Amino acid sequence: MAIHDRFDLQCWIARFQLERLRAQAREFVLKRRDEMPSEYPREADVDQHIQLMEPGGEIVVGPGSLAVNEQLRAEAFPGSHYRGARVATDVFVWARGQPPNPAMTKIGGVPYRSRSSPWPRDREGKPVRFIAQLCFADSRDILEDLPGDVLLIYGDDDSLLVEPERLAFEWSSLGIAELACEVPQMAAGEPLTPYYGVIHRTEDWPDVREEIAGRYRRPWLLSVFEGTKIGGLPRFIQGEPTAAGRFLCALGSISADHSADPLINESEPHGSSAGDLMIGDMGSLYLFLDPQGRVRAESQCY
Repeated sequence: MAIHDRFDLQCWIARFQLERLRAQAREFVLKRRDEMPSEYPREADVDQHIQLMEPGGEIVVGPGSLAVNEQLRAEAFPGSHYRGARVATDVFVWARGQPPNPAMTKIGGVPYRSRSSPWPRDREGKPVRFIAQLCFADSRDILEDLPGDVLLIYGDDDSLLVEPERLAFEWSSLGIAELACEVPQMAAGEPLTPYYGVIHRTEDWPDVREEIAGRYRRPWLLSVFEGTKIGGLPRFIQGEPTAAGRFLCALGSISADHSADPLINESEPHGSSAGDLMIGDMGSLYLFLDPQGRVRAESQCY
């Protein structure tokens, strides 16, 4: 039985059609030229601005970013003509609020753990904030032999960005009889705004970047997906990390844009809120499983 809701790619492609997005980009630039002609002394300036406004590779957060990425790939390689390496990955787009299934991949809220288990604490004995959980139950065909079904992550903002070795990790397995129903008291503003992930099976294409360079903006984001993902390949922002082991997953920052349908369950643009997960400047946390079965973490940001 599937744990996560599945991303309806065709439904979201209909809402974020490349042709319409490109037409909107052109219309915006032409209108701006009419209003501020001094900004466009040459026709080439108009064309350059249109190209900057057109769809390109995006960090996956909301449904639009994923729909655009998949369409650009399909356009670049019609009929699945890409012949390079393919690495299966499950990527997530976000919905705001509490998940319908407590085991689902999510940020904030109450972690999927036993009510009787002691809460992780820091060196001073204070309870550590719950950050997020990633559920591997729907990804067992691409990641096998794991210590559990759900990986829980605890820590503060500093450990997320500059001291990932201080993060605490805990594995849970499905079927817990008495689930935790609350979290310890935290300082005001510390708990994160709750989000839950909707899953999409796709592939990382590590050999595609050079083939589409110059055709689309940010081709590296069309090669290896960046955002919250299980399996596949890590899309490092600042180069290869030092953590050793098998790549498990990445947890990406939340940044709801100001366009329509910024999240799965919200149609109106609103932008980000103070409680949204942000790892530095739109960074990611990369998690690895070392040969001893320990979770190792690295974080990078823009």
